[in-house]
Amino acid sequence: MINVIGNFSEISDKYNAVICDLWGCLHNGVESFPEALKALEQFRASKGKVVLVTNAPRPIANVEDQIAKLGIKKIHYDMLLTSGELTSNYINNILANQLKIFHIGGKRHHSIYKDMIHEKKISIDIDNIAQADLIVCTEPFDPSKDQLSDYGNTLKIGIDKDLTLLCANPDLVVDVGDKREMCAGSIASMYEGMGGKVIYFGKPHKNIYQEVYSFLNKFSDSRQLSILCIGDGLTTDIRGANNEKHHSLLVVGGLLKKKHLIEGKNNTILDERKLNRTIEDNKVHVDYAIKFFR
Repeated sequence: MINVIGNFSEISDKYNAVICDLWGCLHNGVESFPEALKALEQFRASKGKVVLVTNAPRPIANVEDQIAKLGIKKIHYDMLLTSGELTSNYINNILANQLKIFHIGGKRHHSIYKDMIHEKKISIDIDNIAQADLIVCTEPFDPSKDQLSDYGNTLKIGIDKDLTLLCANPDLVVDVGDKREMCAGSIASMYEGMGGKVIYFGKPHKNIYQEVYSFLNKFSDSRQLSILCIGDGLTTDIRGANNEKHHSLLVVGGLLKKKHLIEGKNNTILDERKLNRTIEDNKVHVDYAIKFFR
């Protein structure tokens, strides 16, 4: 059975730094969680470093603006890192001649191309994959409606052309308020299953953790730090923690809320036995679990 805690303060003194997820832990896309933010403030007050790591497919500055509007300010963290920033940097680094990109996702995520569009280094197409040099997926075209089956024919063309797909968000699903939507990771996984080449940016993949260590090394040797990974995703946050050999704190009140939390008359009950089965089914190890991060 996993170790269930009521408050982060019960274990926080064991760690020098935390790698904390955003969505599902600190906010739900609509509002932030005051108790979670207070927990981060207290940890920083005790000299702990807080690195927010999100699989949001947008640049750091873009996400900073978004979370600030939700009340997540610089007093709550030392560094913010996004999978969108890593994707943007990768595209910029491989540019030689003009690159034609078939973009799967909304125009709002064209922010990952930063100045590359204005400098005419790349061109974006959402209609004709047959003319593309590269596929970039940030989200479904319509996250609220699309199904994986909608992408089969399009991805087949990408396979036939031997196109690489860059996945700017490895998450499979996300909860926006009370509604669950498909993420880019589901499409990338389908493309990979069809035999296509996929490069992932974000948790649980090593590239995003290397950036975290580069930041932490400015203060202390990250190899000597005791780091805790906090998140609600078993296949992203927790698997990433396992891969990097860090302890993990699973926030059950995020993606797993409907399946493992029971709303009682006076409080919320955690179904621990069922949660343990889910953890085992996902072949990950969880050190601690908490109903809601606080």
